[in-house]
Amino acid sequence: LGGAVLTEQIFTIPGFGKLTVDAVFTRDYAVVQGIVMCTAIGFIVMNLIADILYVLLNPRLRATL
Repeated sequence: LGGAVLTEQIFTIPGFGKLTVDAVFTRDYAVVQGIVMCTAIGFIVMNLIADILYVLLNPRLRATL
């Protein structure tokens, strides 16, 4: 998210980073909780996809299943 704020400021596009910073400064806890949950779910899903692809693409791991 740190890079997102910088990128959004340079290219003047509204997004997750600015929304997060604004929500923290205005103490909008519901928005902060939503952003944290969405980010966490995104990381979990991406890690799950990476693990599944790793097993599918590595023949040595398929042999141990």
